[in-house]
Amino acid sequence: MNSALQCLSNTEPLTKYFLFDLHLSEINTFNPMGSKGWVSKAYCELMNEMWVSGSTWVAPHSVKSAIGEVAK
Repeated sequence: MNSALQCLSNTEPLTKYFLFDLHLSEINTFNPMGSKGWVSKAYCELMNEMWVSGSTWVAPHSVKSAIGEVAK
């Protein structure tokens, strides 16, 4: 999971998409098969922690939990 998140976070267009909140207009909260946006919101929070907050390390607990809820 660490390697996958590092690869995704270093994909500049994807990271900008989340850092500039462009994903918010595309979240479908009504899809009964979807995550109601939990995974994308958790990923957005993680990107902000990694690239904006200046933290020297982060733990992706919210992303792991969101994925775990969707894919039990």
